[in-house]
Amino acid sequence: MKKEQGDNTIEDIKVQSNTTFIKSVGRPHVRRRGRRRVLSRQGLFLLTLLMAALIIGALLARQKLPYYIYPVDYFEIISAEAQSVDIDPYLVSAVIKAESNFREDAQSSAGAMGLMQLMPSTAEWLATKGGYEFEPERLYEPEYNIRLGCQYLRFLLDYWQWDVCKALASYNAGQTNVARWLNEGIWDGTGENLADIPFNETQKYVDKVLRIYQEYQELY
Repeated sequence: MKKEQGDNTIEDIKVQSNTTFIKSVGRPHVRRRGRRRVLSRQGLFLLTLLMAALIIGALLARQKLPYYIYPVDYFEIISAEAQSVDIDPYLVSAVIKAESNFREDAQSSAGAMGLMQLMPSTAEWLATKGGYEFEPERLYEPEYNIRLGCQYLRFLLDYWQWDVCKALASYNAGQTNVARWLNEGIWDGTGENLADIPFNETQKYVDKVLRIYQEYQELY
C-alpha cells in the first residue's frame, strides 16, 4: 500500500532525526579525530618549546658552571694582599680553594685555621716577622688570615727560588720534609714526579692546587 505524505512510521522519524542531527553537528567520531589532530599539533609545539628551553638552559649552565666550581670569593682582599708581597692572586685563590674551599671558619683536625688553614704557631711566627701583634682568634677573619697566608706563601717561594711545586709541597708538609726528600733523592721536586713524594696527602695536595691554579688562569 502506498504511503501517504505525512504518514511516517516511528522508524522513519528516527532516521530523519538522526540524519538531521548528523548534518548539523557532523559525525562525532570524525570531529573527535580532528580535535585529536589539533591537540597533537599543540602538544608537539609545546614539547618543542620545552626541549628548546632545556637545551638553552643546559648551555647557559655549562658556561657558568666552571665559575661556580672555581669561585673568586674575597678576591678584592686576595688581590691587595697578594700584590703587597708580589705574588699571583690566582695562586693564592687556588691555595684557598684547596685548603678551605673559601670557608673562613674552617678548622682542620690538626688545628689549622681559616681560609688559608694556617697553624697558630706558623701564624705567630709570621706576625712576629711582620712586626705586628699576633691575635689567634683573628685567624678566622678573611683579611687577617689572607695577609698572613700570602706572607707565608711568599716566604716559601723565596726559600725555593720561586719553584711553585716545592713551595706548595712545603705549604702542606713543611720545608724541612721537602728538603729531606730532595737531599735523599726521594723526590726530584718536579710536578711530573709527584708520585715519588712519600706523603700521599702532599702528592694529592700539590696536584690539586696546580690543577685549580691552571683553571683560574684559564677562566679569569
